[in-house]
Amino acid sequence: MDTGGNEIGSAPLELERSNDGYARVRLAVAGEIDISNLDRLREVVTAILAEPHLTGLLLDFAALDFIDSSGVEVLMQAKQLADRRGTGFALINAHGKVQRVLAILGVDKVLAPTEQRRP
Repeated sequence: MDTGGNEIGSAPLELERSNDGYARVRLAVAGEIDISNLDRLREVVTAILAEPHLTGLLLDFAALDFIDSSGVEVLMQAKQLADRRGTGFALINAHGKVQRVLAILGVDKVLAPTEQRRP
């Protein structure tokens, strides 16, 4: 394991959590999400969504450089879990290749904050 908590041979992934004081969590995601590290993302997001009194989880992708389809699958599973629990779940600041992958797969609008969703 390296100093960032990543397994040797896995893509770099940094996760930084902050709370807003209103039972909402912002998780800043940096680096890359792919099959080599998606279990870590799944574990962290699932644990956050299991917290009592949580009203929302916002994933900030400003520093995310890459995501593959397996990573998108984890995001969609997390969105479904959040929906079942009545918890808000959205992505912000996706850009470049990450935004392109989300758009090609047709999930960019589904994972957008509610005020940014369009029919």
